[in-house]
Amino acid sequence: MKKGGPYKPGGDAQAIQQVANAYYGGYRNMFEAHGWNAPGNKMMTSAPTLIVQDYGSIREFEDRHKHGDLMFPMEAIKTDPANVWLTSFYGFGPWNWGFLGFTEEWRRDSFLRDTKPGILIVVYGASKAIGTERGKILGILQCSHEIGDAQKYMAPDAWNEKQADPERRDKWNHGVRVTRAWQITPETRISVREFAPDATETEAWQHIGASGVRLSRQEAERILKLDLQEVEVYGGTPIIDSAVGQAKEILAPSKAGPVSQSPFVTRESEGPKHLYILKLEGDTDAFLGEAANDKMIVKAGFSRSPQSRCGDFNRALPRCAFHWEVLHCGPSSGLDAYPTSDHAKAGEREMQTVLCRTPGGHSLGGEFFLATPELIADAWKAGNISARDFKT
Repeated sequence: MKKGGPYKPGGDAQAIQQVANAYYGGYRNMFEAHGWNAPGNKMMTSAPTLIVQDYGSIREFEDRHKHGDLMFPMEAIKTDPANVWLTSFYGFGPWNWGFLGFTEEWRRDSFLRDTKPGILIVVYGASKAIGTERGKILGILQCSHEIGDAQKYMAPDAWNEKQADPERRDKWNHGVRVTRAWQITPETRISVREFAPDATETEAWQHIGASGVRLSRQEAERILKLDLQEVEVYGGTPIIDSAVGQAKEILAPSKAGPVSQSPFVTRESEGPKHLYILKLEGDTDAFLGEAANDKMIVKAGFSRSPQSRCGDFNRALPRCAFHWEVLHCGPSSGLDAYPTSDHAKAGEREMQTVLCRTPGGHSLGGEFFLATPELIADAWKAGNISARDFKT
């Protein structure tokens, strides 16, 4: 089609169909990612009007889904064969390690020959990972085909730590740059054997970490059942606040969906939410500059993944004697997530109201409070009652 020229008859429908299939895996996923509503048998006829409302034109919609240098994440999952591989790390920390590393240069070269730029790497915890991460799916990396020495893509302290360790010195130094990364929320981590039964069928799977192995299309699509949160990659664009949501929303290249694709700020998508109360660990008297009298500094809120939210706040702190811990949250209390943000907001408001009661507590500004352990327990109970009983 010439620039500025009209589509041939049926051309707009064909363009929409192509985008829906390539980047969203079908109309239903495309509608869910954008928050559009229509009966299944009306999606194709409703799509043009909804696209024009959100994008301005079918052309703009198509342009925003054109190929750049990298394959879109959703396309990497849906292409056949999938452009998705599995490998193992000692842990998941792309904010310090912004690359996929190979000890032998020939393995890196083979990897580049067998993949396309934009490849997704599913990372699981190797045998030397900490106990809670060992054998679990931890995160996803998107890789370019840019290559370089590992030190180029690592935080200086991480490089020094690696080189000071005899077991890791001079390993994985042939790097492939990572462009984006997502951690899997602790609540939705599953074992690598459950996630990729074909890739781990034989004992050879234990050597996957040496070079990685391609996942089948069926295994790659299991990513879409996970909850993801985008995290910062060392040397990349800073992530100030990132969304937690279903992978099919987070990975979709949508303009107007519930999750902004801005590299600077993203918002948590709609969906089930848990209440939480975080506690600041450390010398509270020193932090306040006055006696806390056995009260605790807490933050009350809600999120799809309280543990991931806690991690966000800890990453915002300098390395010091203070850190946030989850004191109360739905998953650890055996409570199901509340169905909507409105339910959770009602619970959050009630928790904050209770935490402001004197003499047991008072606000420290925003969602932060100083309160006695007894008042915090009361707030947690009252918040969950309010969220449970909320009526739309």
